[in-house]
Amino acid sequence: MATTYKLTAQEKADSGFTHAFQLTHADLTETTTNTAQTFAVGNAVAGTIVTAAALHMPTAIEDASDAAFNDVAVTLGDGVDPNAYIVSTQLNVNGTEITTMVALNDLATLSKAYTGADTIDLVVNSMTAKALNDIDTGEVWVFWKQVELATLIG
Repeated sequence: MATTYKLTAQEKADSGFTHAFQLTHADLTETTTNTAQTFAVGNAVAGTIVTAAALHMPTAIEDASDAAFNDVAVTLGDGVDPNAYIVSTQLNVNGTEITTMVALNDLATLSKAYTGADTIDLVVNSMTAKALNDIDTGEVWVFWKQVELATLIG
């Protein structure tokens, strides 16, 4: 089941990230072909700053019975900019999958300060004539650093 985790103090210290989201092939339930599935992985309130993001894929995404299903790309962003943190990244083993992608502290292009509430969204895109629910293998982890400024002043 797709799950968002707040990392422990030790995990935060070790990695620099504050949140993680685990997506497995079983979470891909979209049955309409050529249709993306969006996961609201986090919430940003006014005063939230996001400064880092990364993706790690221990097991590549695949429809084991259909080698022609070769394009499953993801983005990480929000309602305003769907690829604000991670640009379109291929996950399908039959394409040219990227197992680890990091966009870490690129302050010129990555950091975003929220002035109003929004969700942080992982969008999984499918290809023409293929449906995401046919994917039967894969696991993806997405990490990001999110700080709510109001919590820093107690």
